[in-house]
Amino acid sequence: MRIVLDFDHTLYSSKSLYEAIKAAFGGLGASEDIFQQTFQLSKGKGMDYKPSRQMRFIARQTGVAEAKLQKAFDKVLKISPNFLYPDSIPFLKKYCKTAEIFMLSYGEEKFQRQKIDSARINKYFKIIKVTRDIGKSKSFKLFAKKGEKIIFVEDNPQALLEAKKICPEAIAVRMRRGEGKYAETPDNDQIDFQIENFQELEAIIEKLKN
Repeated sequence: MRIVLDFDHTLYSSKSLYEAIKAAFGGLGASEDIFQQTFQLSKGKGMDYKPSRQMRFIARQTGVAEAKLQKAFDKVLKISPNFLYPDSIPFLKKYCKTAEIFMLSYGEEKFQRQKIDSARINKYFKIIKVTRDIGKSKSFKLFAKKGEKIIFVEDNPQALLEAKKICPEAIAVRMRRGEGKYAETPDNDQIDFQIENFQELEAIIEKLKN
């Protein structure tokens, strides 16, 4: 069996990371308004948050040295494992022994890799793929293997839909942690299961084995 897992809002609470960065920069003088403004500015014309750009903008507006902001940011990353959902590690420890586990994460390569590496879970995955394709379909195709069950766990219903176009036999599982920009996005008819945690996924996996 192959299990493909998303990172943000599936394994890891990006909301918790966001709040920790905001508090760290706030402690150096970045107000709520400045943080929100520079957070959006850091994305440029794209969708992806870039911490280094935000730090540059905050430094210009507040006079705080970029080096101080970087140090505060690095301290947040050191506690990054705390932002994993409590059931993530137990699930990974259990199923890395009996299944091939892959990660397929959308994001800007540098920061997304920083987040994943700082969470210290790389050892549980056979392959970790970061893609700029929000639909993830081309990358998902790399993990499919003929004649072998594959489960895709993802909070973005559109990514699950695109995966099923590429691999109709894939089992599409929507994770709903109550966080992230897709939290209120409705399901589509390609979703096979909807879950709120990995305990529910374990029950699905055990049924599929029988």
